[in-house]
Amino acid sequence: MRVKLSTAMVSAGAAAVTAVAVLGVATPAFAKSDTQLSGPRAAAVRHAFRLTVSVGDDAGARPASARLQVRGAHGRYQWLGPWHRLHRTNPDGESCAFTLTENHRGPVTFRAVVNGGYAVTNPVTVVLR
Repeated sequence: MRVKLSTAMVSAGAAAVTAVAVLGVATPAFAKSDTQLSGPRAAAVRHAFRLTVSVGDDAGARPASARLQVRGAHGRYQWLGPWHRLHRTNPDGESCAFTLTENHRGPVTFRAVVNGGYAVTNPVTVVLR
């Protein structure tokens, strides 16, 4: 499986960004919230598609970076590309978008690891046609 990866910064107005907001409460400087990976359910082989890592947190008290992983044929996750810094999308969230191109048909499962005290994101499976 050969996957090409590039990154793009996502602005607050981008449709692909989902952010988690903590409403009406002050959060301590060490508080961390939800991490999420979002992307399409299906994509065309050899066409770029975007996966977005979103983190709801304490207004960026700690810088965070994300790195993608892809599940291999043996069921274990492998690192895909370098670490990329998340950028603020609103007062309560940060995100980073990864643009990928896959050359093989079939389902491919990704997840993101976010450093700085965050949990690993949910897995996202993209069916390539």
